[in-house]
Amino acid sequence: MVLALAIGAALTGCGKKEQEAKAKAEAAAKAEADLKAEADKKVADDLAAKQKEADAKKAATDAQAAITKELEAHDRKITYLRGKAAKAAGAAKKNAKAAMEELDKRRAAVAEAMTKLQSAAGAELDAAQTAAKDAVAKLTEGMANVEKIVDKKKK
Repeated sequence: MVLALAIGAALTGCGKKEQEAKAKAEAAAKAEADLKAEADKKVADDLAAKQKEADAKKAATDAQAAITKELEAHDRKITYLRGKAAKAAGAAKKNAKAAMEELDKRRAAVAEAMTKLQSAAGAELDAAQTAAKDAVAKLTEGMANVEKIVDKKKK
């Protein structure tokens, strides 16, 4: 009977070692799975960040192209207005000259904003885009002012 108890105890001890080994193996497998999941999440996050950056760059490029197209039209109109302002006479010529000088300043501000937009990245991109659009809006406003002055001379 003592021998049976000794064999039973020995088998129970072996079973415990097997359970411990199995538990260690399961813990190691879980840790490995956790590391893999963490690595996969990091890769997915990196891909998402790169996609977001690419989308932002595309949006900036599209906005820049739209603003450039608008500026080309504005530049043609500014040339037209400059010619009309040069033909003005007397006090109207003085007002037109002052308005054209202001328009030139606004056009320079647009050029500066476009330069910043071209070099902007990340968080600066939205601010640069807004600044460029605002500068174009001010230029448009200035063109309207010159046009009013030039058109008054006709009446």
